[in-house]
Amino acid sequence: MGKKEDNKTRSFTNDLDRHSDFDHDPDFDLDEYIRNQSQESGNIVIEEETKDPDRYLFKNAILIFIVFAAAFLWFNNWNPSEAFTFVFGNNEQATEVTAGAPDIDRLEIEIPEPPEIPTVPGVEAPPAPASNLDMSITEYLSVLQDKGYLGDEISGFSARQLYDANVPVSYLDELQNAGFLEDLSFVYITNYYQNQIPLSYLERLQDAGVYEELSFVDVTAYYNDDIPVEYLVTLNEAGYLEELSFVYVTNFYNAGVTVEFLDQLKEQGLYDDLSFLDIVDLYQRENGDG
Repeated sequence: MGKKEDNKTRSFTNDLDRHSDFDHDPDFDLDEYIRNQSQESGNIVIEEETKDPDRYLFKNAILIFIVFAAAFLWFNNWNPSEAFTFVFGNNEQATEVTAGAPDIDRLEIEIPEPPEIPTVPGVEAPPAPASNLDMSITEYLSVLQDKGYLGDEISGFSARQLYDANVPVSYLDELQNAGFLEDLSFVYITNYYQNQIPLSYLERLQDAGVYEELSFVDVTAYYNDDIPVEYLVTLNEAGYLEELSFVYVTNFYNAGVTVEFLDQLKEQGLYDDLSFLDIVDLYQRENGDG
């Protein structure tokens, strides 16, 4: 009987019975009493949190983590065992990782030998340029300097290139006397000298007014293919020379294509869309040669 009575629910009436002062107080306010008791209980909790704030922060952090973890598991339809496996792995995976790890003590790295560079029979590395000018490069530059060429008409770099190309000082003198040295780069000078372009041909092109329109490649091609200066002048006066390469000009001349035929193609709107092969073929067909 005693145990059953100890387990009875405690009520506010039993508490009030213990306070004899309240039994005979006609002004006793039960609601006020309950409110005071609630405030006292709240103050106790606040005092406990104030005494040990880290304890309550840790509890709140655990509760927040549990809430987010539960939401994450619910969203991904995972059960607790799957979540544990995802975070910590399982024994089988750990065993596989350990078994698959290389033995550092036994690891051997083989570095392949570089392949041999194949040699081509009869082909050797080009030798350093040798000059046949019977003078050293410093002597060559000294002569150019004495003549007033070095620095004004020819830079130090250009002078070294001319020396390596075996261009004699006498050829530079001829260009200077003809009035070409100042306007020509070492590339032009080297090509004219090596292709043995006579200065008389350069002078004819200059006198005809077509020299400025031509590159050293054009000049060399026209000279070697015996293209008359007069044909170049005709093309230049009609406005074709500047826009045509030496390939077009050489093929037009050898096929006999006239300026009048080119004008005809332009009037018909065909000129810009035709290659030199097309133009040559059309000209031969029109003139009974095809």
